[in-house]
Amino acid sequence: MKAVQLYGIMMMLISNGFVTRADIMRRFGIGERTVRRYIEDLRAADVPVRAEMGLRGGYYIPEDYKISVAMFTDEEMARIRTCLTALSGTFKDDVNEMVLDKLAAVTGSTTKDLVVDFDSWHGGDAMSARMDAIAAAMRNSVTVEMEYTDRNGSETRRLFDPYCIAVKDGVRYVYGWCRLHGGFRTFRLARIKSVALTERTFARRADADVTAALSVKREGSVPLVLELEESARAGVEEWLGASAVTREGGRLVARASVYGGVETIRRILSFGSAVRVVSPTETAEKTAEEAARIAGKYSGAV
Repeated sequence: MKAVQLYGIMMMLISNGFVTRADIMRRFGIGERTVRRYIEDLRAADVPVRAEMGLRGGYYIPEDYKISVAMFTDEEMARIRTCLTALSGTFKDDVNEMVLDKLAAVTGSTTKDLVVDFDSWHGGDAMSARMDAIAAAMRNSVTVEMEYTDRNGSETRRLFDPYCIAVKDGVRYVYGWCRLHGGFRTFRLARIKSVALTERTFARRADADVTAALSVKREGSVPLVLELEESARAGVEEWLGASAVTREGGRLVARASVYGGVETIRRILSFGSAVRVVSPTETAEKTAEEAARIAGKYSGAV
């Protein structure tokens, strides 16, 4: 328990800068004397903890202090390797491989308990050049000019300050400040047609919150009900989740709240005749209309 609290106090100081004694006491449920004893233990372990006296007295660690790799557990190192491997398809440079090589040299292990690969099965990632430009812009806080096509097919050219790359539901996005709309936006990388670095730089805003942006449900979601054949079950469960599919009166039914736009129509049609929209009526009608247009493309071809 003591080792866990010592490590927690150290990480709290590194992450937050100055921390009061009261904050440490409240966070770990310990008394003032115990806090002082733990601080001395950290100093004995060569962690340069500095103290400030007074009623609001507390502690801090200089910004130039670096954590030794020896402080990471095998499980933590394995998690770092997993994350780096997952990003190898996102950043097409040699940085990830260099870091992985260094970790292997330090730990003497290259074991991979979990491998995450976001690349397409089809290879030939057409986004590589755009990803390289965005990655360079993020590293150097450079504004980019990009051409973007939204889900309705509208094309815009805008200045954008990229903060980070995010992956949600298997889809890659870039999050940052959109100068066209004057607010934070999340853009799907596959819809970015071109990216060019500008000569403008930007300072990151303190109110950036990519986690909150990814947690917001998009407007226009509808309660979708599908009837499906057994052959489509695995695919629908992969899309909507296993809990969404149940057997009702001898038939397979899927229920979920989804975005009701053209992407949903295309996903439904990808299952062919093995899936039928029960409700809402509007989605069923749009699916039927699109299916008719597809059939029209092939009229007389067979």
